[in-house]
Amino acid sequence: MNTPHKTHLTAKHWLGLLGLLLVLRLLSLGAMPLTDHTEARYAEIARLMVVQGDWISPHITPDEVFWAKPPLSTWTQAAAMAALGVSEWAARLPAVAWSLLSLWALAWMLRVSLSALQVSVALVALVLSPLFFISAGAVMTDATLGACVMLVQAAWWRVLQSEGAARTKYARVLALGMALALLTKGPAAAVLALLPILLHAGWRRHWPVVLSVLRDPSVWLICLGLSLPWYVVAEIKTPGFLQYFVLGEHVMRFLQPGWTGDRYGFAHAQPRGIIWAFTVVAALPAVVVMLLRLAGLRWGQGRGAVQRQLVASGGTELASYAVCIVLAPLLLFSFARNLIFTYAMTALPGLAILAVQVFSERTFEHIKAGAIAGVLGLVFAWAFLIKLPEIGRQHSDLPLIQAYEAACPAQDCRLSYVRKPPYSAYFYTAGRLYAGMPGQPGAPAFVVQPFAKNSSPPIAALACNKEQCLLRDESAATNSR
Repeated sequence: MNTPHKTHLTAKHWLGLLGLLLVLRLLSLGAMPLTDHTEARYAEIARLMVVQGDWISPHITPDEVFWAKPPLSTWTQAAAMAALGVSEWAARLPAVAWSLLSLWALAWMLRVSLSALQVSVALVALVLSPLFFISAGAVMTDATLGACVMLVQAAWWRVLQSEGAARTKYARVLALGMALALLTKGPAAAVLALLPILLHAGWRRHWPVVLSVLRDPSVWLICLGLSLPWYVVAEIKTPGFLQYFVLGEHVMRFLQPGWTGDRYGFAHAQPRGIIWAFTVVAALPAVVVMLLRLAGLRWGQGRGAVQRQLVASGGTELASYAVCIVLAPLLLFSFARNLIFTYAMTALPGLAILAVQVFSERTFEHIKAGAIAGVLGLVFAWAFLIKLPEIGRQHSDLPLIQAYEAACPAQDCRLSYVRKPPYSAYFYTAGRLYAGMPGQPGAPAFVVQPFAKNSSPPIAALACNKEQCLLRDESAATNSR
């Protein structure tokens, strides 16, 4: 009598799940309108770059430069719009590409220390982190930053695992990542990329390797040669940029609660230490699974069980580096108050690595483990294809602009806003609102006006979102008579 063959999951199965998750993210790119304030703002900056043809200084309005961020992320968004047309899909597509670079860098890093099965599980764990999945299809700088930082940190691990010409080659990859990071978020990105390396070098006494990298002239040439020219040209083109960007965005923003010098938004005052809570939520479910497993090892198998597991699964050297990757943003932002949820982004790869290392490889061969990951993927499909698009329409002016276009097919009607239009309104009117939309004589007029919280929208409204409604402007019609 033949014994039934028991199916085990392999690296190909996990990579197949990874592919399905990435396809899901691609399908969701056009499902939700650009939301205010972040997504619509960055999309409008990229649209203006295409329209104005100014690829040096990003603009937040046609007449105002945007000094808060270097332009690498905007360059890719604008390039996608120039090639594919202005749309949500084109604006979000570069985030997918940057996220693929993050995944490639993590796989490149881990393949010298873990099996193919463990590497593939780590990639799935990272993609299933809510913050990573959101950033992988959002018009923000976080996917770009995460990819550049991951490239630097992966290259450092390859530097440690090699010697001679190979070490020199990987050090140059590290320099390339640093240059890209500087063009994404400036000095803050450099600190986020280098702090885990310095923590790890101090903990594991790798200073000789650090010095060997620093003594290589090609490392400095690549890093500074690719990044500094833009900073120089940007300051010459718009004097004052460096003072605002370096002092304001990198010092005052984090040290002064309620910083009033922000030219482009408002300070996000948060309780000190909130970055720890942000990181836990951003890394679900991997962080919870990891903590439960650590508790089970320590109290279920006794002292030394955690170390034995780490030695058997990639080694304590890799685990110590993963801990440093996690700790770097936590230490950097623990005493800062002007924070947002996405600041936890660079901790996610370290948590994914640790979540894999605390389990034996055989755990990931079981159908049950794959089924749990698959169920999470279905939850993400429901959230990003059904639920979040509904919520997104409440935080965007797209429904109002669509209603205006339906009520005025000739596009010759006046459209005005009672208060300053949000960025999504500028984006979805292709910038016509900047100069006003006075309409043609005799054509109907429309107005967008806010309504009070906890009150019902006006009955006569043609469309509403969470904050304001589109109505026919009867006063304009009266005045025309």
